[in-house]
Amino acid sequence: MPQGAVPRRYAEAAIALAKKKNNIERWRTDLRTAAEVLSAPRVMAALEDPGIPNESKKRLITQGLTVTPDPLVMNMLDLLVDSGRIGLLPRIAAEFVEMANKELGIVVAEITTAIPIDNKTQKELESRIKQMTGAKQIEIRNKVDPRIIAGMVARIGD
Repeated sequence: MPQGAVPRRYAEAAIALAKKKNNIERWRTDLRTAAEVLSAPRVMAALEDPGIPNESKKRLITQGLTVTPDPLVMNMLDLLVDSGRIGLLPRIAAEFVEMANKELGIVVAEITTAIPIDNKTQKELESRIKQMTGAKQIEIRNKVDPRIIAGMVARIGD
C-alpha cells in the first residue's frame, strides 16, 4: 500500500467514528494538538525508537499533551504506538482536518501579507470570504512575506 494511503485510511476511520459520536470538532482539535506537540523532533525520535517500550511511549504522550484528549483519540494514539505508526500522526491529523473541514463547512483561506493582519481586518476578510464562498465558517491562516510590496495574496480552499 502506498505510504500516502495509510494516513488517509486512519483519517477515514477516525472521521467515521467522530461522525458516529457527533464529536468531529473535538477530534479535529485533539488530533491537531497532538500532532503539533508530538511532532517535535526529540519527542518523535523517542516515540519512533524501537528500543523504548510502548508503555513508556504512551506515558510520554500522556505527559506531553497539555489537555486530555477525547478517550477515543487517546485510543487511536495508543494504537499508532502499538502498530509502530506513530510517525504518521502529523499526516493522519492533516488528512483528518481536511475531511473534518468539509464536514463542518469550514473553508481555509491562506492570506499572505507583508505584515501581520490585525483582528479587525481579519474579521472583514472572514465576512467577505463567507459571502463569496457560502461557507459556514472561515479559518484564516495569515502568512507574512516581506517581499509583498502592497496588498495581499489570498488562496481560498484547495
